[in-house]
Amino acid sequence: MKRSNTVRLALCGVLAALAVALMFLGGTLAFASIACPVLASLVLIPVYAECGKKWGFLWFAAVAVLAGLLAPDKESAVLFAFFGYYPMLKHVLERLRPCLVRWAVKLFYLNAAVAAAYGLMLFVFRMSALRAEFAETGKWMLAALLVLANITFVVYDLLIGRLEILYFVRLRPKLPL
Repeated sequence: MKRSNTVRLALCGVLAALAVALMFLGGTLAFASIACPVLASLVLIPVYAECGKKWGFLWFAAVAVLAGLLAPDKESAVLFAFFGYYPMLKHVLERLRPCLVRWAVKLFYLNAAVAAAYGLMLFVFRMSALRAEFAETGKWMLAALLVLANITFVVYDLLIGRLEILYFVRLRPKLPL
């Protein structure tokens, strides 16, 4: 069924509000600065499923700008800006063959994006709280956190696939779209 732009705009607006609300929760708990951008990025699944990639990128850009302006935890906002579009990027990366190459590219993307995001936060935005946190954390602990981020990313990637199946099989048929 072809959707009108009004329906697309309404759906994207409601889901963008949900994503921005999730980004507001980023400053509530210590782990939430990473968990909230991940949860907000999962809201992108219905947007690109129902409206397409063009609307998905517009939705992502709007949420990234709103999170940057309104979210109390700027670390969450920067992480969303670097990772919030990954559910759509995953579809492009899934075409890579063989599987080992696909995972190598995905993990390279993760590590490059983490380095770019934290480099931006530390050296361009000069986030003093983050600088202090990194100064008191040992280099071995930062390396361990990066390894844990890679493991968590693999779980996140698998979760996106499962949530897309859940959306298309269970939730989408019940929606009046």
